[in-house]
Amino acid sequence: MPSRATITGTLLDAQLSPVSGGKVVAVLTGSDHFDGGVRIVSQKIEATTNERGEYQLELIVNGEGENAATAWDVTGYNAFVEPVFQSKGLFVATADPATMSEIERTSEINRKAARDGVLGRLIYVESLEEYQALPASQRRDSDTLLVLGA
Repeated sequence: MPSRATITGTLLDAQLSPVSGGKVVAVLTGSDHFDGGVRIVSQKIEATTNERGEYQLELIVNGEGENAATAWDVTGYNAFVEPVFQSKGLFVATADPATMSEIERTSEINRKAARDGVLGRLIYVESLEEYQALPASQRRDSDTLLVLGA
């Protein structure tokens, strides 16, 4: 089965106020074969924002698919079920925890790298040890690490 990555974020309205009691919905698009020939074709994950507008999603790692043929469409809604934001075609490269903004910034380059197989992926980590703790199947010689540090 594919790994999951913890994706976090904060949902704010246009006045930069936290959206409490909002929903963030992630829908897996496309289909791909994962570890052991498992074919995953659809999935919907939902999270409710807390009083500070914070949310957490556990998303399948698209980078583990044989063809890099899946992506996530994520929509955030306020308490009145009005859309606040939408991001389409997000690609989760590894099981490392990440923020929604990091995934939005790195999705396209990581999808291309996964499809091309020879280009590097840009991966955000807190330390080199965090990257080295990943299973060997998730690390590539061509990975480029951005070590954020504490």
